[in-house]
Amino acid sequence: MLRYARPPLRPIALAALAVLFLSAHAASAGEEQEKPQKEPKMSLTSFDDVKPLEFSWGWIRWLMSSEIDPDAEMTFGLVYIKPNQSNPLHLHPNSAEYLHVLSGSCEHRLNDQWVTLKAGDTLRIPSGAVHLARTRDEACRVMVVFNTGKRQMVVVEEESK
Repeated sequence: MLRYARPPLRPIALAALAVLFLSAHAASAGEEQEKPQKEPKMSLTSFDDVKPLEFSWGWIRWLMSSEIDPDAEMTFGLVYIKPNQSNPLHLHPNSAEYLHVLSGSCEHRLNDQWVTLKAGDTLRIPSGAVHLARTRDEACRVMVVFNTGKRQMVVVEEESK
């Protein structure tokens, strides 16, 4: 059997091969990184163009959500609760809710705890927390924000004690 002895690679040849390999690898990695980015776009909703969703207790106007703009990362709305009314006991399984009282006041139930909110107050309701709002003698206007464009709501039946 013949043995073939390969001549050793010289340091310059090794360096050249390393540079070629690294250059080719960097070029292919650069191609992955240089994918065209989506042009950011604005989305405008005009309050007067949005019809309120009417309920016996008041109304909600959804001004931003993934239904309005598929790229929306939040849900944003304005809520009006008539005097001496409450919305149903409910929870949001997929998002926290942030509400800011614009005018009036309300009492807000979070699980079994009540808190009174007035204009200027902001409340964070964790995801999955059972809650509702009720008013007394004056109406309440609230700005609500959810940390997803696809807010979910589940009505909860009151347990009898």
